[in-house]
Amino acid sequence: MKTTLHIARILALFSISMSPALSSSLPVPDRGFLSSRPAANWEEGLICGNGTLGMLAFSHPNDERIIFTHEELFMPMGDPVVPPDQSMHLPEIRSLIAEGKYKEAEALQAKYSGQDGFMYPDYFVPAFDLQITQPGGEARDYARTVDFSTSEARIKWTNDLGTFERGLFCSRKDRIAVVRLQAEKPGSLNATLKLVPRKTSDEFNKDTDIAKKSSDSFKEHFGDIESRSTSDSLSYSMQCLKAYEGSITAVNGHARVITKGGKATAKDDGSLVVENADEVLLLVDIALPREKGSDLFDELAAKLDKVEADYDKLLSSQAKLHGELFNRVRLDLGGSAEDHKKSTEELLEISTWEDINMALLEKEFDAGRHNIISSTGKLPPNLQGIWGGTYVPNWASDFTHNGNVPSAIAANLPGNMPELTPAYTSYIESLIPDLQLNAKHLFGARGIVLPSRTSTNGYNNAYSENFAGGMWVAGAGKAARFFYDYYLFTGDEEFLAKHAVPYLEQCALFFEDYLYEDENGQFVFSPTQSPENWPEGSDSQATFNATMDVAVAKEVLHNLIAASRTLDINADKIPKWKGMLAKMPPYMLNEDGIIKEWLTPKLGNNDKHRHSSQLYPLYYVMPEEIEQDPKLVEGFRKSVEFKLAEHWKDPEDRGFMSFGLVQLGQVVSTLGDGELSLLCLRHLVNRFWLNNLASMHNHRHLFNMDISGGQPALIIQMLVGSDVGEVKLLPALPKEWKTGTLEGVLCRGAIEINRLHWTPGKVEVAMTSKEAQTIDLILPGQEPRKVELSAGETVKLELPRKG
Repeated sequence: MKTTLHIARILALFSISMSPALSSSLPVPDRGFLSSRPAANWEEGLICGNGTLGMLAFSHPNDERIIFTHEELFMPMGDPVVPPDQSMHLPEIRSLIAEGKYKEAEALQAKYSGQDGFMYPDYFVPAFDLQITQPGGEARDYARTVDFSTSEARIKWTNDLGTFERGLFCSRKDRIAVVRLQAEKPGSLNATLKLVPRKTSDEFNKDTDIAKKSSDSFKEHFGDIESRSTSDSLSYSMQCLKAYEGSITAVNGHARVITKGGKATAKDDGSLVVENADEVLLLVDIALPREKGSDLFDELAAKLDKVEADYDKLLSSQAKLHGELFNRVRLDLGGSAEDHKKSTEELLEISTWEDINMALLEKEFDAGRHNIISSTGKLPPNLQGIWGGTYVPNWASDFTHNGNVPSAIAANLPGNMPELTPAYTSYIESLIPDLQLNAKHLFGARGIVLPSRTSTNGYNNAYSENFAGGMWVAGAGKAARFFYDYYLFTGDEEFLAKHAVPYLEQCALFFEDYLYEDENGQFVFSPTQSPENWPEGSDSQATFNATMDVAVAKEVLHNLIAASRTLDINADKIPKWKGMLAKMPPYMLNEDGIIKEWLTPKLGNNDKHRHSSQLYPLYYVMPEEIEQDPKLVEGFRKSVEFKLAEHWKDPEDRGFMSFGLVQLGQVVSTLGDGELSLLCLRHLVNRFWLNNLASMHNHRHLFNMDISGGQPALIIQMLVGSDVGEVKLLPALPKEWKTGTLEGVLCRGAIEINRLHWTPGKVEVAMTSKEAQTIDLILPGQEPRKVELSAGETVKLELPRKG
């Protein structure tokens, strides 16, 4: 009842009637969703994108705002702060840590940074709004949709003046944004159009404090704002007031406006008034000049003039490119056709903790893949993907590497979108000079250190006397997982030789210099930070032997050795790397049989924390070292059970940091525990998505793309697992998923599972390998089967299944 009243208030606010025909004006896309009300704030806007440009539409009938964004629009905030060389103080910091003076060590590193405190990189911010004002009274038969297979958003309504519709998408082929306004009755379309600064008063249900901070930030960093119009164009420009060498210096937006019927009149205030038209088409692009005093409006206009002004043809080409990528994978867990026709508002209302609505789960799976495809271009998705509505975004909407970005890109490879991964690897490679400076200036080491946060540079400024981010050394090695996995999933040896191995070597170089031996000949990792956590009873994040750091170092060396053997290189270095592996601290259990977060008896766990970095070893695969130790295997399971019971104990609690559930789910799916995996999904499905099927960081709030990648990755990992030479079918299948189908996912070994279908007594699988190979095919509770795969030939098998 409370939800229904809330919706009614929103509909009243935007002059929309609540009628039995509310959702009947638009069909529900086969793979997409229908929503029955417009956005109450920018987080609920409909989203579409082509990786470079993003649009977010509030979907209001009479007073519309469409927020435009560009993947490279990180707001210049002044010259980057280069970390000074403080490596000569490393022995002092290590001595303090060895003496148990952790807070002093943390403060000392912060002191030598020369910073006033923790520093975020340049913020990701919006470019401008397209404001559309259309006359009319109360709207009825309102609906809005997004088709995931084309990334087209549509809004349709009827009022006393007629029936109207808007359509919008960002073209991958033409690299532009496209918006169409239509009237059902010829000559009845009247609208005022203008490109304007991002409106701040509508943020978070008119939160005046946030709105003021956003407005103040905008005024501090942007100036010389100008909106212009002609009879067939709109433009917008603003200058960056804190530009620096190499940064963007301005924002240029240009729209070519094509009016069918009626007339269009440019006004002095930069608006364009359209009267008595049949249709209006806008072709929009954004440029970000990097030379002071320059603009790129001529280039934008020339580009847009070459584009054929035909919405349907542009959408058709978009459907081919975007659709080919999106439609490779399909999940069917039994969501009913009837439920698939329901609005997202209805699905979110009827899906419960005890009874997940499977249509909603399937839509979220599709939405996640759509959101990541749409927000991956030259760069990977930032915290908000490619969208945003504020100039004070949470955590700068940067690339946060200690958990968020890895979750957002987790489905790229298993979800059969491998061409998205180079956006991430090339971005990381572009930072290498900065990462080398971090290693040298903080630790006196060769190699690279990736900080927890980056945007326009890779310098580590993300630490203070109360946040030991300068001590986190797992970042670069953690990123290496995706370099090596790209090779494993695609079989691309050229990438392995030119990108993965050189990057892995940089990671290994750092550990060669950073690690030192204790009196027993075992390596010591000092200083370390286990992301954002602190040991029990400690007042500092400064630590040593963080489990994540040890696990990442082991993984880097194992993968570098394997890759070197594949390429028949580094024969002289492999013995050294194997020797390093022999000196690594072993994993440890605490007195409760839970995995220790720091591999020393001196530091106790703080397992109620939202992060689960100590469980990193099982995020993706099962290392042999752990598989052969039943106590460790059980320790990882117990750790997840404890986290779920303590940090996530209340299904009705608001919840914080949704990607933490992805991490826990990855661990238990690697362990083959379907029921614990499903428990993680129960939280994710019902608590962290809005009616626009955008994912959130917190319970129904804080726009964030982490689980848009992480949730599909978890579902895939529950149904298909893989490692070199083996494919696991249904490794973590929940008991209640008695039948289902998954199509098109990828496995390590460059194998595609064309189709996987299961019923209580049978499993059918079709798979195609890029290369000829023999694999172990594994079903739970059964002995592995040897399967011969020929290059490019599809093998179909029908196997008995227990349960």
